[in-house]
Amino acid sequence: MPKPNIQHFVVLMMENRSFDHIFGFRPGVNGLKGTESNLLNPASPASSTNPEFVVNNGAPFAIDLGQGPGHSVQQTNEQLFATQTPAKGQAATNDGFVQAYSAEMFADHVNNPPNNELAVVMESFAQSRLPSLTALADNFCLCDNWFSEVPGPTQPNRLYLHAATSAGWAHNVWKQQFNLVTIYENLQSKGLTWSTYEFDQNEVREFSRINKQTNCFKKYDAFKGDVQGGTLPNYCFIAPRFLNTSDGQFANDEHAPEDIRYGDNLIADVYETLRSNSAVWNQSVLIVNYDEHGGFYDHVAPPAAVNPDGINSPPPGDNASFAPSFAFDRLGLRVPTVIVSPWVGKGVVLSTQLQHTSILATAKEIFGLPKFLTKRDAAANAFTQAFSQAVPRTDAPQQLPRATLPRVTASPNSIRHPKNHPLDVNQQEMVLGVHHLTRPSFPDGLDSDELPRTQGEASDFIRNRYAKHFGPLAEAGAHLHPIKGAKEEIKAVAAKSGANRGKKLPKRGAA
Repeated sequence: MPKPNIQHFVVLMMENRSFDHIFGFRPGVNGLKGTESNLLNPASPASSTNPEFVVNNGAPFAIDLGQGPGHSVQQTNEQLFATQTPAKGQAATNDGFVQAYSAEMFADHVNNPPNNELAVVMESFAQSRLPSLTALADNFCLCDNWFSEVPGPTQPNRLYLHAATSAGWAHNVWKQQFNLVTIYENLQSKGLTWSTYEFDQNEVREFSRINKQTNCFKKYDAFKGDVQGGTLPNYCFIAPRFLNTSDGQFANDEHAPEDIRYGDNLIADVYETLRSNSAVWNQSVLIVNYDEHGGFYDHVAPPAAVNPDGINSPPPGDNASFAPSFAFDRLGLRVPTVIVSPWVGKGVVLSTQLQHTSILATAKEIFGLPKFLTKRDAAANAFTQAFSQAVPRTDAPQQLPRATLPRVTASPNSIRHPKNHPLDVNQQEMVLGVHHLTRPSFPDGLDSDELPRTQGEASDFIRNRYAKHFGPLAEAGAHLHPIKGAKEEIKAVAAKSGANRGKKLPKRGAA
């Protein structure tokens, strides 16, 4: 198979949805039969008062009660094994999702939740309700055997996407900085360019080795400018909006309990922007995936995995009482992933076992990067077999169908307005993390107990703190090598990389 002419990787990582939750009833995939079920109490299958919850395709856009299903390592254990402390070698049965959700509801102060609310954890989306993501699956490549890296929460999985390890951390620790080698340094060593695009919080800021390269950190609006101006870097990471804002923008990361339609529209925005410049599009691949399963049901048991660096949880310095014991020897649950490119076929289902670090392995192969980051990305399968086209396809849609967004009727001063919603636990941790990360620039700033408590205030807080500590976000085109969408530019980059082999690369705002 000829090597595709791909010179731009664009990665959009959304939040907290399992494969069966999004695509379980899609024909032609390893999805649901419609008979899969959970009991409220798996230990009492014969009890006449023990309700059964059967999968269905009636998932709601947003969750009304509580903050959504739990997905810590302990809670994921309960979902897979019906106990938070499975025995070594115990086989997963995937029958504890409702039980775990009931316990999470209780923790969210929802006592005696009705069965229709508990059933949410077993529900899937009808494909018509998420039209943008469904259209990408229809027109490109859907992966039905893609796993998250850690059977646990957001941050460890996102760390794996960038560094192929979480350095032994198996729970969210947003205030931690990580001195880890990332895909971004791997790109730099080859003379290639990268940028991240953000709305508010951006976990790449937590990597101390690269977070001062200010020209690489851009506002999301710069993505459109980079595409249209032909200056899109070789590797791009897009962080979604995690918070409702004070100026009327809404969280689009798809993290429950927020409305998932905003995220489906973001997926359309990213695709349509990339598709708008044919020269860039013809040399691009867009990967849309989800960091972890978010506590939603999936029927496939996660496979074994290799520990990336020999560090188990809890690692040295992790003194949290809730830190789980985990050897990073199995993957997390399946998550939805689409590979979008004119170099892939239409309506393809790829069932090769893949995972987040498959992105790193594939980028290494396509770009000829010098090394793997850890044992985890070295063991991950690449997805280069998806690039089956001899020449770029010309039949990709210019635009995608979109979900109609809900009409907000609450007054901006009302507590019901999304900007005035309280922070969920994950958002609280993110705000606290930004507080600690940027504190050197705010020695006389707020104490931890004075931090914002509403989403609009928290969004402003994060952006203002980042701006003062790291400098203003870069505009479109702010990187070293202008990408003109032509082979000659890449040859020039490669030639410069060869000429500099063995020399120390110059410091630069973006590489």
